[in-house]
Amino acid sequence: MQKNNLDKIHKLELMIALEIKKICEKHNIRYFLTAGTLLGAVRHKGFIPWDDDMDIGMLREDYEKFLEVCKAELDKKYFLQTWDTDPDYPFSYAKIRLKNTRFVEAFSSKGEKENGIFVDIFPFDAVPDSKIKRKIQGKKYFLCKRLLWIKKGYGENIKENKKKQIKYNLFLLVSHFFNYNLLKKYFHKTQIKYNHINTEKVAADGSYAYKKESIKREWTQKLEYVGFEAEKFLSFKNREEYLTYFYGDYNQLPPLDQRDRHMLLDVDYGPYENITV
Repeated sequence: MQKNNLDKIHKLELMIALEIKKICEKHNIRYFLTAGTLLGAVRHKGFIPWDDDMDIGMLREDYEKFLEVCKAELDKKYFLQTWDTDPDYPFSYAKIRLKNTRFVEAFSSKGEKENGIFVDIFPFDAVPDSKIKRKIQGKKYFLCKRLLWIKKGYGENIKENKKKQIKYNLFLLVSHFFNYNLLKKYFHKTQIKYNHINTEKVAADGSYAYKKESIKREWTQKLEYVGFEAEKFLSFKNREEYLTYFYGDYNQLPPLDQRDRHMLLDVDYGPYENITV
């Protein structure tokens, strides 16, 4: 993707993130930059130059409060996308979409109808301290995520080799034995099962595996503002420890051939085509 187009995407994602921040600050909702967005904040003082998304996390209690507040307070130019507001959306986390824009990724092109430029918001739930229970919960995350995706046509375009083709077809076959709405309820129940316990770790249903997405709870409880572009957002006070856990030597830039995040098929900026970057 050309740099100017990425700059436009970044500009619009930052606009969405500032709306999220405004709502959170007004209602005392704790949030934090996470994953590649936090890496960008620390290493690049903003977006990773070749990245095309933005990730925000919240503990489950804050996440649910945020969703409720958005019903009345989210600006009308945005759409709050969850599997409750969009029956064809199979993910257990939310997106704030910018209406009248289009951002089509190969992974979701067959299933997605609401497809504006977006920011991801991930709820973090308790991870059991028991090694056996963690393993069980991790397996359930893996299966539920993939069955939900496939039942709505996601991932159909991502079959680069024979092994992935076979894996996709196997999950497609198995998915026919599950009811979509019951599967959503079961996955949600799995995610929140241990939230009544003050466990050592919490996890998000992100793009990485369950084990990697499981992080120390204390990181999510000690927050401070970090610079991002010309703005400031909350994130982990122990961000260096988090980034080392997540990325290893996070200051080391990846090779050039590993700097594309998503396979984009189409981007339309709609009324924001001429936004200054």
